[in-house]
Amino acid sequence: MKIEHEELATLVPHKGKMFIIDRITEAQANDWTIESETKITESFMFYDKNLDGVPNYACFEIIAQTVSALTGLYARENQLPPNMGFILSVSNLHFDFDSLASGDVVRAKAVREAAVDKVYSFRAELFVNDKAAGSGKLTVMEVGSDPKGQNS
Repeated sequence: MKIEHEELATLVPHKGKMFIIDRITEAQANDWTIESETKITESFMFYDKNLDGVPNYACFEIIAQTVSALTGLYARENQLPPNMGFILSVSNLHFDFDSLASGDVVRAKAVREAAVDKVYSFRAELFVNDKAAGSGKLTVMEVGSDPKGQNS
């Protein structure tokens, strides 16, 4: 399943310049797997003119928005209301580079490893120009309305 930027915007709460993912290149919402793609340009939110690119920590936001897109896609495909999520923890996060250059293409892959109530753990991998470039684990908690409209 491919999802372009305009449709993807309906799945995530990020708007305007804060919305940084270009597209979803693969997704299986009910299997909890996703892959996103983002091209680094001068209009990218974290772009630093002195680097002619972005620092590696910007990739954490790419991973987080990829996970957000997956939970939004899951909700849409299962006729559930969209919920906000909060990052509870990040572990074993590392990047094999200091910065990304303008023109680099970043792919983030995420898969859900565990779920307890509305707390989910995702394993993420990062690729820059098709080379493995980092990984980590992200634990998030979904908050919002349950299907009956009661706050959770």
